[in-house]
Amino acid sequence: MSSKFKKSNKWSVFNRASVFALLFLLLTAYCLPLTVSAHEGEDHSEAKPTTTTTTNATTAAATIARAERNIESEAGNFNFKLERFPADPRTGELVQIALRLAEKVEGGFGANEPVNIEDAAVSLNVTNAAGAVVAENIPATFENGFYKADYEFSGTGNYKFVFNVTTKDNRQVSADFPVSVTSAPIRWTFWLGVLLLGILSFGTVGLVFYKVRNDQNRQRKLKRVAPLAALAMIFFAFGTFALAYIAPPHQTRVLGAFNPTGESGNIETGNPNLISNLTIPKESQILFGIKTEPLETRNITAGLKTTGTVKAKPDAQAIVTPPVAGRIVLNAGITLGSAVGRGERIGYVEQVLDVSGQVGLESQRLEVEAQQREIEARRLEIKNSVLQLQAQQADQRSKANQARTQLAQAEREQRRAENLVEVNAVPRKRLEEAITAVKVAEQEVAGAEKQVALLDNQIKQTNAGQNIFRSPKVNQPNKIFPLTAPVTGIISNIKATSGQQIEAGTEIASIVNLNTVLIEAQIFERDLPAVRDSTRASFTNAALSGEVYTVGTPDGDGRIVSVGQTVDPNTRTVSVIYEVKNPLNRLRDGMFVEMTIDTTGDREILAVPKQSVVTEQGQTFVFVFDGGEIFEKRAVALGTEGADYYEVKTGLKAGERVVTEGIYQLRSTQPKA
Repeated sequence: MSSKFKKSNKWSVFNRASVFALLFLLLTAYCLPLTVSAHEGEDHSEAKPTTTTTTNATTAAATIARAERNIESEAGNFNFKLERFPADPRTGELVQIALRLAEKVEGGFGANEPVNIEDAAVSLNVTNAAGAVVAENIPATFENGFYKADYEFSGTGNYKFVFNVTTKDNRQVSADFPVSVTSAPIRWTFWLGVLLLGILSFGTVGLVFYKVRNDQNRQRKLKRVAPLAALAMIFFAFGTFALAYIAPPHQTRVLGAFNPTGESGNIETGNPNLISNLTIPKESQILFGIKTEPLETRNITAGLKTTGTVKAKPDAQAIVTPPVAGRIVLNAGITLGSAVGRGERIGYVEQVLDVSGQVGLESQRLEVEAQQREIEARRLEIKNSVLQLQAQQADQRSKANQARTQLAQAEREQRRAENLVEVNAVPRKRLEEAITAVKVAEQEVAGAEKQVALLDNQIKQTNAGQNIFRSPKVNQPNKIFPLTAPVTGIISNIKATSGQQIEAGTEIASIVNLNTVLIEAQIFERDLPAVRDSTRASFTNAALSGEVYTVGTPDGDGRIVSVGQTVDPNTRTVSVIYEVKNPLNRLRDGMFVEMTIDTTGDREILAVPKQSVVTEQGQTFVFVFDGGEIFEKRAVALGTEGADYYEVKTGLKAGERVVTEGIYQLRSTQPKA
């Protein structure tokens, strides 16, 4: 029995190994035709620009991307023409780049045509979208009119090729070209094969260990089946390696030879205004910061162009002058640009007398001193009179107190007499005498109080007479006169310093308020009919960072004030004055601005923003968003120029969306093949 069992067990192991070998042969037979077809009919004698598919390659053909740059700098006027193969690079693929470099020499030979540069030192840097360097100083070799280089991307994302050029005469120029890198598509055949190998290998190992888990001779049987488990694992490893060789995890392309042509790549279409189509992935649109705006009809401020001068309003500027001659003292912190309020004190003038004035002042002082002595004597006399009256008043108060005491005693006697008369203890005459004594005491009290009041009134009058005599004042040699701001505003000029001696009426400082300013434009008399009925205008200036401000519109910044009534005999111009709000004080007194006075009336026209219009090599075009990932580079004909819009004559329709931001990146992108 034991020998039979051993024979049966060995036979089972042999059968399983045979099954594994058979499956492996079947899998190899399945993949072999793919390997064979990779080389059937392929001509290796000549490289082709499009790719031929193999087991390792997809059926998609790789195309060439083209882009062009015109760089004007102090070094010269250069033209960069780039060709990149493939146009849609993937990670792990070698991107081949060819650059044709030319320079346009003004007045040079060949009617100003660009002259190819073949002796420059060219290197390539690769950066990400944020500008961080990924690879640098990749040499570019010159071959057949092109500077060629290649680079393999290891990650996806948006990058830039930056070419640094040093000409033979040591002039340096650089240009960058954006590129988007995607990952290679996943090959599901490889992963399904790995899954099948895993099920066969690990399933067999698990089944073997499951069969012997409860056997009494478990350890001995495990030793017998261990080679089978090892064979299964070797089969899995070898099969995975074979799959990776035959059908890699990611689809790759076999790229043919790259032969740059130097063409621009523009395409012909049925639309006469269409220059080219561009395909920009959504991710790149977000990265480039592309923004669009629908076209619509609108009123634009266009017409007569002129210049204007910013002026402060007459009631918003003032000068500070001293009322008298003297020494000026300004408050601490008062300087150019200081903000002051109306009536705020900014300093003072200290008046100082000369010698003759001081002599007259001394004689006046002596006279005043004599008057003061006389006044002091009179005050002393009054003071003595007041003391006498106060003594008499004290005496009368003492008498009034005695009279009140006598009155109280007389009233007690009267009450006692009344009680005794009621009981007939004393005669009635006694009561009458008591009543008489009370009346006499009351009269004495009233008389004494009246005297006290009269004396108090005399004391008050005497003291009041003393206040009439005031000491005369002597004019001081120095007198202070305050300096105040006539208007609210900013100190624009200071013409005196603290401690300086100045005359009366001399300008010390000037104050101006520029919250609201006037803009005076000069127009020729022949343009009066067009301007007379116009209430709208716009203006800008280099100091306003390109911002355009409107006047006379519902959301504008000001209004027209007047049209001049006289013509300047020298320039034959008339003044047109506008009042403009200036809350940030960006407009300064005396500044020149570029004015556009509207003469179009209420006519609504199809208008495109100025920032959307590109002029290149004498051609005017815009980028139109055609939905999804498609952009059209379209030629346009423009009409009236407004402050921030152009009138569109041909090439665009209302409702179409034009690109307003991210135009630089679109100009750098190769048109759709």
